Amino acid sequence: MLSPSRSHGSKQMNRELVFVLEPDSGRVTVEISRSPSSAIEELQGDLGIRVNVNCAKPADPSKRGASRAPENTRFFPDDNSMVWLYRIYHDSVTDGPGRRSVIQVSGCSIRCQGCYVPETHQRENGSRVSIASIVDEILKDRERHDGVTILGGEPFDQPGPLAELIYRLKRHGLHLTVYTGYTMETLIERKQPAIDYTLTHADLLIDGPFVTSLNRNAGEYRGSRNQRFICLTKPGVGRHLGREKNCI
Repeated sequence: MLSPSRSHGSKQMNRELVFVLEPDSGRVTVEISRSPSSAIEELQGDLGIRVNVNCAKPADPSKRGASRAPENTRFFPDDNSMVWLYRIYHDSVTDGPGRRSVIQVSGCSIRCQGCYVPETHQRENGSRVSIASIVDEILKDRERHDGVTILGGEPFDQPGPLAELIYRLKRHGLHLTVYTGYTMETLIERKQPAIDYTLTHADLLIDGPFVTSLNRNAGEYRGSRNQRFICLTKPGVGRHLGREKNCI
């Protein structure tokens, strides 16, 4: 994807282009994976400076409400659940339907070749923080967002904390999208209660490993064409109505 830093009048260059307009921030994001390079160059001439973004990789986290996991976290007595966290960032339009807050965990046992965020593979590149503190930060921005996305790293490498996070966020009526490098079938075969809980209480699962050879024409919210949109609950819930039309 590309996200120009300023917006001018634009024209449709290709029927496959998807525009995400954010009038309050003056930003427009364009999904270009299915477009020829000539169309992309002409579009850049219309819109201005190009900044590449992708799933799990915002253009500039320092300017988009991102917070890295703290080096020294002070925990309260009632914080009985922890998760390895890489960072939290907000205002994402590339990590699921609508505008989202994103919880990016650290640690990944899959480690796909060509991964956009290899810095999240080592668990120790993040910090172990309380789930309560994460929920508190997410709730501060809930009115500006359509939901929350959890990605990594690999969220299902921490199945217990992931389920706890899903439970606490869902209590506040938030739409939840989870990315995983595993397939749903593989997760079900593990027969772990925590995994089963996540698969029955999250709203949208985007599954499958990133495959470099399949990254062209991947479309919205996906790194490669093999990845699937799986609706775990009734689609069309929330302000992003209709954005999950490609669910299976």
